[in-house]
Amino acid sequence: MTQKTMVMILAYNEEETVGSVIKTTKELCPEFDVIVIDDGSDDQTVENAKAAGARVVSLPFHCGGSIAIQTGYLIAATQGFDYTVKIDADGQHRPEDISKLMQPLVLDETDISVGSRYLKINNSNHDSSVKDSGRVFSSSIVSLLHKKDITDITSGMRAWNSKAIQTLLPIYMERRMIEDSVFWVAETIIATKKGLRLKEVPIEVLPRNHGKSKSFSPRKMLMYPLRLLTTLIAETVA
Repeated sequence: MTQKTMVMILAYNEEETVGSVIKTTKELCPEFDVIVIDDGSDDQTVENAKAAGARVVSLPFHCGGSIAIQTGYLIAATQGFDYTVKIDADGQHRPEDISKLMQPLVLDETDISVGSRYLKINNSNHDSSVKDSGRVFSSSIVSLLHKKDITDITSGMRAWNSKAIQTLLPIYMERRMIEDSVFWVAETIIATKKGLRLKEVPIEVLPRNHGKSKSFSPRKMLMYPLRLLTTLIAETVA
């Protein structure tokens, strides 16, 4: 029986790039279902996504990344997908790296595959030193506390098997909201505590050519250390 794979593409006001991301993904992975989770965009994101051949699920208003991600999990669980891959619509995640994420899942080497920009020597994404420092610090702290070697804990290019989705989704549906900037930190800790296997694979993250990052505003970067600390405390005692 053919296994079903969904590529969920998160999008919020990404009219300039969503079409090309979808087209490249469909060309490289024609057997996968491509579903755009539209987080209440007020530009032409939805229209451009549909024109590029994707199925679009639109949230009623801008809910934030964590809700959009969990919407994708719900679709994966209720529609019987064996594997789920997440990439963003801003063009920073390369559809060419989807196969790298999928390989350890298909070979049953892991339950969650995480793309790491720090396992690749020549990465074209020249991000700010503040963002890089935050990622490295977060990864180091969680690695130390949970005795797991993690290089890029904030990476949003990930893939899951159905076991991981079925394990994580009920937890999110029963508990409080997780703030967007620490969502992947919290999920990594939850997954580790639940015995899910995680494996990092090298990916390349491209620089953003259009718009501004929604994940790291100046305010969010200033608040990040506090949110990281409270998340670590909350997930450790949970």
